[in-house]
Amino acid sequence: MLDWATAKSELIAALGAEHVRDDAETIARYARTTLPATTTPRSIVYPFDTAQVQQVVRIAKRCGLSLYPISRGRNWGYGDRTAPSDGQIVVDLARMNQIYEVNETLCYAVIEPGVTQAQLYQYLRQNFPNLWMDATGAGPESSVLGNALDRGFGHTPVGDHYHQTGALEAVLADGRILRTGYGAFAGAQATHAYPYGVGPVLDGLFSQSNFGIVTRATVGLMPRPESFSAFFVSTPDASKLADLVDRLTPLRLQGLLRSAVHIANDVRVFSSRIAYPYDRTGGRTPIPPEVRSAIVRELDIGAWNVSGGIYGTGGAGGTVAAIKRAIRTAMRGYRVIFLGDRMLATAQRALPRLKKLGFAAKAAELLPIIEPAYGLLKGVPSDEFLKGVLWMKSNRASASLDPLDHQVGLVWASPTAPATGEHACRIRDIMEPIYHKHGFDFLITMTLVTSRALCCVSNFTFDRNDAAQTQRAQDCYSELMAALLKEGYPPYRTGPGGYAKLHEAAPDFFDTCAKLRSALDPQGIIAPGRYVP
Repeated sequence: MLDWATAKSELIAALGAEHVRDDAETIARYARTTLPATTTPRSIVYPFDTAQVQQVVRIAKRCGLSLYPISRGRNWGYGDRTAPSDGQIVVDLARMNQIYEVNETLCYAVIEPGVTQAQLYQYLRQNFPNLWMDATGAGPESSVLGNALDRGFGHTPVGDHYHQTGALEAVLADGRILRTGYGAFAGAQATHAYPYGVGPVLDGLFSQSNFGIVTRATVGLMPRPESFSAFFVSTPDASKLADLVDRLTPLRLQGLLRSAVHIANDVRVFSSRIAYPYDRTGGRTPIPPEVRSAIVRELDIGAWNVSGGIYGTGGAGGTVAAIKRAIRTAMRGYRVIFLGDRMLATAQRALPRLKKLGFAAKAAELLPIIEPAYGLLKGVPSDEFLKGVLWMKSNRASASLDPLDHQVGLVWASPTAPATGEHACRIRDIMEPIYHKHGFDFLITMTLVTSRALCCVSNFTFDRNDAAQTQRAQDCYSELMAALLKEGYPPYRTGPGGYAKLHEAAPDFFDTCAKLRSALDPQGIIAPGRYVP
């Protein structure tokens, strides 16, 4: 085993001095996190390609170092760019941002982990305007592939990102390259078209794990539809959650709704639209019911708010018109709005004139809420939803929406449930009292990512400079995880604070994972402590 000075010199020889950093300023920047507790890296390295990643891994193996790979470091609330323990070398893959191929016929792209949502969107817009991607609300500069490997999701018919990813290229702990699926076979024609290949399917080893460093993958796109319409459903009645889910799930199961379908509560919706109403709450949290109800009325939003997309053929006899009719029938009794490009453009043109005449106050409030959600349903990245993370900060109008620039704490509690109204209400009834007990507002979106499951995205924010708030955040998350696991609702993803609880709840599963990891990485070089013990 070599000392750090020798290892550093080898890394510099491999990558160049400017791409190996251990100065105090850089270390401090990479130690910033939205989580209650942070860790400090030993160094940060910035490889340019797969060959350089191989060199880094081989040096780490020889020198007994630990590596923590990140794509863009914007996994806010799930770990950001901080490793589970001190002393790991952060392998920042942001320089690996090549788009190798886009296939317009079969609708896929082959990309590196540093490719951002904005980069892929602009590339498609300029070169393949008949293709759409999927985007999350994490902002334009977040990684496409990083989100897929952590099993994140978006909004369009290709919104289940892991399901749409295949043909991985991964650097293993001994420096070898593993290609999954048909990528293992030189010259295989269906490498990017059929994800399973032949033999064991190994792609899952590199999702929510520490089995290797993924340096390339195929991600699914979708053809620009002949016709598109967004739909929005809302109700002022907070007791209607179960009914909403039970009406939407059959539409998803029948294949009529192909997009992810999001069901957001009122606080989730207005958190990205307004600053925290401290003046109306007397500085207290959570927001009192009467203030919450008043804001809902003022913004003309529902207690529950549904959004989704319809994609298909146009005209009176087309599939989009037919699905609209099915939605109207299924959601009878609810407020249902359909929005297409022409209607949105008309509203945008008319609004300035109406405002001058003193009209359209409600539309002026609604358009900034609807437009970003509408764009995401077409795969257009937006940073609008990051405002929801900063909503408790007085300077949320700052040029930077990066929560790390504001010392904002952010924790996600993300349970998964069967897509029935009964389970949706059970999730709400478990979580909301715990949030309020610890002084946090209950923000939640329940998403039909698949036709049979609800992935719930729920978070709370806090001031990391406030020790009392930070402790409350830790206590709240701990109680949430314990309660949800006890009732049978594990998360679909988590950050370092949840790993130990997962291990305790499913020891046989994670023991098997640990044995697999030991076979691939006996020295524990790659991301020790991430998901797998």
